[in-house]
Amino acid sequence: MPFVAGIVFVGTGLTVMLFGLFLFYAFLPLLFAFIGFDIGVLLGRWLTGDFGSIAIGLGIAGAIILAVAAYSLEPYRRILLGASSGVLVGLSLAAGLGLEGWLGGFLNVLLAFAGGVIGGIVVLYFFDAFVVVSSAIGGAGLVVAGAHLLLRAIGLVDPSGVRLIDQIGGFWSSVLITILAVIGIGWQLSNMSKWVQWLPGSPDIPGASGGRQDRASKA
Repeated sequence: MPFVAGIVFVGTGLTVMLFGLFLFYAFLPLLFAFIGFDIGVLLGRWLTGDFGSIAIGLGIAGAIILAVAAYSLEPYRRILLGASSGVLVGLSLAAGLGLEGWLGGFLNVLLAFAGGVIGGIVVLYFFDAFVVVSSAIGGAGLVVAGAHLLLRAIGLVDPSGVRLIDQIGGFWSSVLITILAVIGIGWQLSNMSKWVQWLPGSPDIPGASGGRQDRASKA
């Protein structure tokens, strides 16, 4: 199960990290489903200490709840996205940094709560920038958490007999999360104008006006 969970985390993490803003405008329920699934699985892992049936069940429930909420709570959609993305960022960072034990559990709660509150507020003033940054950071944390699970499942060892996963501490995890987040932010910002040309209704994405002008001139 850790191997499968690792693949799922890396896959969804890369998707959210690289295409968070595009998913919001093009496939809104899918983005909320990704966020809900990952939140549910991370919560299940925190509660049970394993990626078992409970974690998967909570992930599926989270995906369904947030996907439905994306439609039924349309007036509050952006606040919901901000709060849920903030929670995911907090949980992803905790998982990516490998926080364990009672202190890890406390930091899980603290990061998730702080992320939800901050996300719900900041998203009202800097929506597109928030989506780009939060999706990049949250996705990067999921990728690193998935990499940890894959290494643990494979049981990779070095010549001294010490598992590689045991040598990867919070410092190197935070460095990797930072690098991946910067890559995700850069990728999304550099592709905004291209995405606008693909999206129906020409959403007003800051920094993507060039794409709208190009499309208008072609028309």
